[in-house]
Amino acid sequence: MSRSEAEVFEDIATLCSSRGYIHAIAYFCWRDNLIHYNQTLVADDVQSHYGRPNLIRTEISTLIGLMARAPIEIGLPTPEVMQDYLDRTDAIMNELHHAMMASAFFQGKDWAALHAEGKTPFDHASAMREPIFYGGESAYDFQYEELTPMKYHADDAWLSDSRGFVTADALTVAKAIRDGYMAKVASMRDLMLAQLPDEWTLLPMFTFRSEDIVVESGLPEATVDAVLSAFRFATHERNDSFTGVSEFNETNARPILHLGDGSYVLFQHYQLQESLYESPFFWMMADANYRPTATANRGDFTERYASERLEAAFGKARVLRNIDIYRGKNRYVEADALVIFGDHSIVVQAKSKRLTLGARKGNDQVLRDDFKKAVENAYEQALLCANALQNPAEFTFRDSEGAEVGISHPIRTIFPLCVLADHYPALSFQGRQFLNVRATEVVRPPLITDVFTLDVFAEFLRTPIQFLNYLDLRARAHDRLLVTNELVPFSYHLKSNLWIDPQYDMVNLGEDFTAHVDVAMTVRRRGAPGNPEVEGVLTRYRGTSIGRLLDQIEEASIPELTGLGLWLLQLSGDSGKGLVRALDAQAQAAIRQQITKDISLPFEDQSSGLTIHLSELPDQVACEKLLQHCKLKKYDLKASRWFGLILRPANFRIRHALVLDEPWEPNSAIEKALTTLPRRKPVPLADAGGASTKVGRNATCPCGSGLKYKKCCLPR
Repeated sequence: MSRSEAEVFEDIATLCSSRGYIHAIAYFCWRDNLIHYNQTLVADDVQSHYGRPNLIRTEISTLIGLMARAPIEIGLPTPEVMQDYLDRTDAIMNELHHAMMASAFFQGKDWAALHAEGKTPFDHASAMREPIFYGGESAYDFQYEELTPMKYHADDAWLSDSRGFVTADALTVAKAIRDGYMAKVASMRDLMLAQLPDEWTLLPMFTFRSEDIVVESGLPEATVDAVLSAFRFATHERNDSFTGVSEFNETNARPILHLGDGSYVLFQHYQLQESLYESPFFWMMADANYRPTATANRGDFTERYASERLEAAFGKARVLRNIDIYRGKNRYVEADALVIFGDHSIVVQAKSKRLTLGARKGNDQVLRDDFKKAVENAYEQALLCANALQNPAEFTFRDSEGAEVGISHPIRTIFPLCVLADHYPALSFQGRQFLNVRATEVVRPPLITDVFTLDVFAEFLRTPIQFLNYLDLRARAHDRLLVTNELVPFSYHLKSNLWIDPQYDMVNLGEDFTAHVDVAMTVRRRGAPGNPEVEGVLTRYRGTSIGRLLDQIEEASIPELTGLGLWLLQLSGDSGKGLVRALDAQAQAAIRQQITKDISLPFEDQSSGLTIHLSELPDQVACEKLLQHCKLKKYDLKASRWFGLILRPANFRIRHALVLDEPWEPNSAIEKALTTLPRRKPVPLADAGGASTKVGRNATCPCGSGLKYKKCCLPR
């Protein structure tokens, strides 16, 4: 018979209080937190850490917290006892996971009973306890390190007065601890080789003294002691409140364990970086006089940082901060940021609400209240902003200085973006379950994320079209993806393109998909040896004709061409290669034959298409030819929208661009013109440009022109 979660938890607590169990925790931290690689870090090195028997950070934190409920005995167990600790821990932690899933998801009922009641296992907040605990992190430790000084810069005076150090001091101490730890990692093998097996322990790797940090950091002893005191769990303390997985674990907030001999142990440096980012705010909230200032500073940080990361992709001029929207004399709503790129817009609403302890424990009312304050309210504000953007004549947009901001052209697509200041466990999962999404053709489903994941987006999506492309694909998949956090689908997108086949109603992506981004971010931000790029959607068009077109579309920021840029990015691999071949072949033919060559393509599953002319004709003549051609193609296919481009054959520079988006109506003149023109049988885009087989002289040219090969691209 399966044991309950409470029974399993107490069994783990008993094991963690065993003599010398601290050495077992040291082993788990070495096994499961360190990424071992040979010369160059690759995705396989990271992927091996996802899944059993590896313990995730929250599980190791649980072991540390349970050990701290009793006096910590540091005597080294015999190898046999140590192995028993390790085996039993792996087995019981696995049992705990299954016990939590059973109690949380089914609440004593089987799936059939829930289904008969018209319910799913996720309708109640208790089902969220499992993804909240096991859902993994959305932040990297180096992001906590980078964002902490930005978050508390305005609070340093308070920190100095009340705690005896400023943010930079705390980060310097944390870095000194990490540097000492890494030095011990490098020397640990040689140390253990000089010992007998029954003397082996990894605990010294995680142990340090305050005088070590003074030397390593260069800070005064008093400053180092002040930092250590703020994050220290003292020898005499007991973690009595930690009576269940979802209860408050004091060693998460104060992860530096103070041992009786004057030494310290920090098992997970990540916990210290996370506490540096989160704990000071709670200290400030306890000061009634400073509380309003701390709250305002935190909100300012979230809005400012979200805007700055978007500016990295869109440029400062296209990101409007703190926009007040008025209807008449009354303020209608405020947008924390508006991104305007062509006929696309991103509406940003930033919040700094955290997931409270009651929500983590599965209290339905508290969980939903937290979600409402953190996400739902932000989404409601974003919808109001979207309404104003769709009806700009009825509203006035003003910046923080009161100056009016004009919206000069219609916004066809709006992406609501809700951004939180802190790691919010299982945020994507909760958004899918709890948020009432009201999407239209213009206002797309929202993306709910935090500042850390937004930072990762901006790190890789360096151009507006790439950024909008991901938002577009993520919005299309919003109700068919089951993920715990937004790093997962983003990582999948960078590698394989986030296009979900319509035949699938639900796709569950595992966290191991993030391995490629984990590597690239570590290389970029930590300087690890490896590839700083994720080979995939961001690299496939480099140096090609499509790549040159995309570069120009992004540089020009022509509203009408944003949709075209997204279509080019969303082509499948074979279709993209086919279009590159067709463009190259037609350009060569245009140069060789000194005539205009063209390609016309309907957009799959869309009422639109594209005509490209590769031409050196005078501007007026070339433009008129393109216009007439686009009108005919649009009418013939009864499309609602048609793009047109004139390119220079030698370098694919855009000479002219147009878009026809008038509603389709019967036209006798166009009908007559169509009857006199040869009807071209469409060539599949994946086969365009002569993909593989030899083409006969009288066969249809594979470039897509519809002409015979001998009259088109056959070399002469």
